[in-house]
Amino acid sequence: MLDADEIRERIRKRLAAQQRLVRSLLALREQLQGSLFARYGTCGKETCVCRHGQKHGPYYVLSTRGRGQGAFAYLQGGQLAAARSLVLRYRAFRRGLRRLKKVNLELVGLLQRYQGAMARAGGKRLGMPSEKRLIS
Repeated sequence: MLDADEIRERIRKRLAAQQRLVRSLLALREQLQGSLFARYGTCGKETCVCRHGQKHGPYYVLSTRGRGQGAFAYLQGGQLAAARSLVLRYRAFRRGLRRLKKVNLELVGLLQRYQGAMARAGGKRLGMPSEKRLIS
């Protein structure tokens, strides 16, 4: 079993990791939730090669969702790289949020262990007063 000093050191390390994660998430503020895909199509001309072979395209499409509805936007050549970067930033942001949630849960567990260790060592409890004082 870990003593209070070891738990406190682990808490410091988790807090430092939490701080680094928050900074990295703040750096990813500019983002775009959605998906990119390439679309190929056929035209209405009966004699066009797209009817029998290679389709027209690729046309790059950004798919997004908002207010319960999907939306599509066709991107021009120069917009594709910027949109791809912003979509990747959104995915990195979501991964970072999952990591932050895990770190926060670890911190809560460590703080509870620290509180228990301190209560055993000195009879004092951090945070809430003891039940005896609440009842009297």
